[in-house]
Amino acid sequence: MSELPQPPQQAVSASYEPTTASPVVYLPVMLDGDHVGYLWAGVDDRSATFIRRNEFLDRALETPFVWIRRLREAHERGLPAREAIREWIGRPADPVGGEIPADAQERVADRLADLSELANPGERRPPWAALDEDLFSGGADRRPPEQGPLDFDGPPSYDLDTDGPVRYLPVVKDEVVLGYLWASAGGNAAMYLPRADAGLDGSNAATAWILRLRDLYAADVPAGEVLGRCRGVPDDGRSGTIAPDVREEEAESLQELERLASVYEQSLRVSYLPAKEDPQVAARPPLTPEEREAVLDYLRDAPVVFDRGDLLVDEFDPAEPARIPDTFHTDGLWVWLGGVAYHLETHGIPPEPDLVEHIRRHDHRLPEVDAVGTARAERTLRWTGFLVPPLDLPPESE
Repeated sequence: MSELPQPPQQAVSASYEPTTASPVVYLPVMLDGDHVGYLWAGVDDRSATFIRRNEFLDRALETPFVWIRRLREAHERGLPAREAIREWIGRPADPVGGEIPADAQERVADRLADLSELANPGERRPPWAALDEDLFSGGADRRPPEQGPLDFDGPPSYDLDTDGPVRYLPVVKDEVVLGYLWASAGGNAAMYLPRADAGLDGSNAATAWILRLRDLYAADVPAGEVLGRCRGVPDDGRSGTIAPDVREEEAESLQELERLASVYEQSLRVSYLPAKEDPQVAARPPLTPEEREAVLDYLRDAPVVFDRGDLLVDEFDPAEPARIPDTFHTDGLWVWLGGVAYHLETHGIPPEPDLVEHIRRHDHRLPEVDAVGTARAERTLRWTGFLVPPLDLPPESE
C-alpha cells in the first residue's frame, strides 16, 4: 500500500509575526523624552513588533532593531506576545531602544492599520499591508511554507554580547563620563554602554558611537582594534570623546562592566511615580504601620529642590481632581517626586524597594542636605530632562 501524502511542514517562526488581522494592544516607547513609536502585540498572542513614528526617523534609526531582538528572545522563551511587551514596562531605558515608562497605560486598537495611522497620520500605507493582514488573518501564517519564516536583521555591525572579558575606555564630555566604549578580548563584539548617572547626555551619545562602529565594521576592522581606532575621535557635539592617552581597562565580563555603568556617582538616582498597570508595583513588599509613618516623614520632610507649581491627576483615582504635588525632593543622595509620598499615604503603595532600603540604612533619619547635595539634585534634574533651561530667544523688535 502506498503511503498517504503528508501535508508540508510549516516553518517555525523565529519570532512573533509582524502583522495580524486581530485587534492589538500597544504601549508607547520613549527615547530621551521623545515619543518615538509603539510596541504592540496582537490579542492572538502570536504577533508583535515595533512601529516607529517617522517624524523621529533620524532620532530613532536603530530603535526598531532593539525591540525586534528583544521580541525574538521573548519568543524563544515561549512568552505569549502580550506578555512579551508588558514585561518591558518600567524597565531601565536602553540608549538606542528607549523605554516604556512605568506609568504607561496599555491601549487597544481594533486593527493594526488604526495603530499605524495613529503613529503616522495620513501616511500612505504600502500596498502589501492589506495583503499581509489577510495572510495572517486570525494569527495564522498563510504564506507558502517554502518561503520560510519572516526575519528581520539590523545593519551589519559587531556582536552585541560576549561571554568573556571586555576591554573598555571612558567616553567623556565636559569632564562627565558619558559611558564606555568596549570591545571583547576575544571574538568580534563591541558596543557603547552609557552610564546610568550620565542622564540624557549618556544616552544621546549612543547614536554617534553606533554609527562609528558600523563604519569600522564595514571597513573590516576587527573588534580588537576598535578601541585604538576611536581614541581622539573629535566630539560631534553629542558623542563626547576618548582621550588619546587614557588608560585602557579590562572587566572580567560584560556584566561586570554593566554593573560599573549602573553605579550612581555623577548624579543621583530618581524615584518616579508608581504606575497602575506595572506588575512590579503590585509586588512591592508592604510596610508595617510603624515604618510607613517613618518613611512618610522622611519623604515629606526632605527639602524641595524643584516645584513646578502644578498638580497631577492620580492615575489610581482619575475621577478625582488633580491633587498630586508636582514637586521634587532630595536627601542629597536620591531625588523623588512628591507623588511618591502621596501614593504611600493615600494608597499604601511603598516607594521602590531600593529607595526603601536606602531610607532604612539611614535609620529613617533624614540627613542634613547641604548646598553640594542640593546642587547635585538640581544637576540630576537637568541631566534627566526635568529641568530645561529657558529658550534664549532674541528680543522682540519694537
